[in-house]
Amino acid sequence: MKKYLFLLIAFLAIPIALLAQTEPTTPPTGWGDVFSNPALWLGSFAGVSLLTAFLAAFINGFFKIVNKFPKQLCAWLVAIAIVSVGDLANIKIIYTWDFPWWLALLNGFLAGLASNGWFDIPTLKRILDVIEGLFKPKPIQ
Repeated sequence: MKKYLFLLIAFLAIPIALLAQTEPTTPPTGWGDVFSNPALWLGSFAGVSLLTAFLAAFINGFFKIVNKFPKQLCAWLVAIAIVSVGDLANIKIIYTWDFPWWLALLNGFLAGLASNGWFDIPTLKRILDVIEGLFKPKPIQ
């Protein structure tokens, strides 16, 4: 079982590592940064993650969201919206290649995880428990 879980994590980690460029290193400091150079924030996985952190923090402050899970959910939805809308509108600065809608959805979700929720241990443990449950054999009665 641990071999399958390790392989799944390895298969997910390799594409994430390949997509994570290092161009932007800090989140935008204001709306002027976002609008003055959109290619910087929308042209790479790292840029989308940083833009997601900025926009999710703005939304969380605007709606006064204080609970942990709703904050994470907000970041995940913001990242999915950024990548999916950019892909559906054929904005070529959303990365440089075309990919299907489901890959845009997955890429947005992974960018949301990278922006705030991936390294949160309880959330990661729940995700891994669900994945492990898919591969665990059912007890025979």
